This record gives sequence, C-alpha cells and structure tokens, in this order.
Amino acid sequence: MAGHHALITGSSGQIGTNLALALQEEGWHVVGIDRRANPWVRCVPTLELDLTDPSQDIATALDAGGHPPPDIVVHLAANAKVYELVEHPDRALDNVTMTYRVIEFARHLSAPLVFSSTREVYGDIRRYETNELDASVSVTESPYSASKISGEAFIYA
Repeated sequence: MAGHHALITGSSGQIGTNLALALQEEGWHVVGIDRRANPWVRCVPTLELDLTDPSQDIATALDAGGHPPPDIVVHLAANAKVYELVEHPDRALDNVTMTYRVIEFARHLSAPLVFSSTREVYGDIRRYETNELDASVSVTESPYSASKISGEAFIYA
C-alpha cells in the first residue's frame, strides 16, 4: 500500500515503534503522536502532543508539521502500567479521554481506526472461563481494564 499515510498514537512505545518501522518498509508515510520523543529511532516523525489536553489539536498539529491527513489511524497510546493505574485511577480516565479524542479525529476524517485494547478486558482467565465474546464490565478488575473496555464501548457506539 505504497503512498498511504498512517498516524500512530503511542508511537514512541515498543509496539508503536515497530509498527511504524514495518509500515515505512512497506512504503507508508508514518507520523507518530506521543507525549515524548521516540528514544529508539529518529526516522519516524513524532508530534509531541498530550492527547488529554483539549488545547492540543491533532489536525492542527499535523497541518503545522506539513503532514497530510492520515488514511488510517492506529491508536496505541495509553497509560498501561496496571498497578500505577490502581494507585492513580485518574490515569485510567486519561486513557478514556485520549481514546475519545482519537475516535473523534478519525470519525471527522472518515478514516479507519485500529484500536489496541488488552486481554485485561476478559478478566483473570484463571478465575473466569472466557472466550473472545466475553469482554464485559462484569470481569473488569482494574482501572486500566475499565479504561480499555470503555474505549471499546465508545468505538462500538
């Protein structure tokens, strides 16, 4: 799919970095969004944005950087350390805010969205017999998993 444009949130993390590099190898123009610069590679343009801050607009940042609107949006950004979110549940709410803002950005562009959820939405597999259809708030065991299942609910809505 040479010549296509992808936007990856959470692009400075391990998964975001590897996805960006793989897409670039396939000929994609990739732009990342993260709160911090990518510590591993410099070949992925990264817009340093806080997706929880409504004054930091994704479309404006892309335009200011000379980047065209993406053909696809991959949303990987999240506060993902489960124990930290138990101690600081406001960071889970930040995950919901980030996801909502990215969904709205993709919706306004009519661009497809790929969302990275977590196995955590299925609860503790040792306590619950689950399958891929069993993601439910009834097995949500942490603020992190609640934030991810909330993101799934927004996407379905």
